[in-house]
Amino acid sequence: MEVGKKIKRFRTAFGLSQKELAQRAGMSEPAIRNYELGNRTPSEKQLKKIADALGISIFAISDPNLENYEGILHALFYLEDEYGIVPKDINGEVYLSVENKNAATRAVSKMLSSWSSESEKLKSGEITKEEYDMWRYSYPRIKAERIHEEFKKLKNNTEK
Repeated sequence: MEVGKKIKRFRTAFGLSQKELAQRAGMSEPAIRNYELGNRTPSEKQLKKIADALGISIFAISDPNLENYEGILHALFYLEDEYGIVPKDINGEVYLSVENKNAATRAVSKMLSSWSSESEKLKSGEITKEEYDMWRYSYPRIKAERIHEEFKKLKNNTEK
C-alpha cells in the first residue's frame, strides 16, 4: 500500500480530518492532502511528525524497510491486514498461516504452497540451489513453464 493511502487509512481510523492531523503534526492541510493523494511523498522527517501525531510507529505508514526487525514486523502486520497472514504457535514453533479465506487469501495460500513445494524439492535434492533460486527470482514465470512442460508430457503420453 502506498504511503499516502496508509496515512489516510490511519487518519480516518482515528476519526481525524486532514486539517486536524495537519494541526497535530505541525504541518499544513494541503501537505497532508497531497501526501494522501500521492501527489507528494513525505520525507522521513515529515513521516515521523505524522506518525507521532497519530500515535503510531513510523514503520506503520512508511514503505517497508526490511533491513531492520521493526520494519520486518510491520511488513508482516501489513500482510496480516491485507492477506490474512497470521502467526501460529505450534509446539513452541512459530509458523505463518493464511486465514480469512477470500479470493486474495486463497491466491496467497496457493503461492505459499508453491514456495513450500519448491523448498522441499531443494531439501530432498530433487532440484539444485541454482534451480531453486531461478524459480524464486522468476516466479511465476517458471511455474507456468513447468505446468506447460507437464501438460506436454501428459499430452504425449495420451497420444501414444
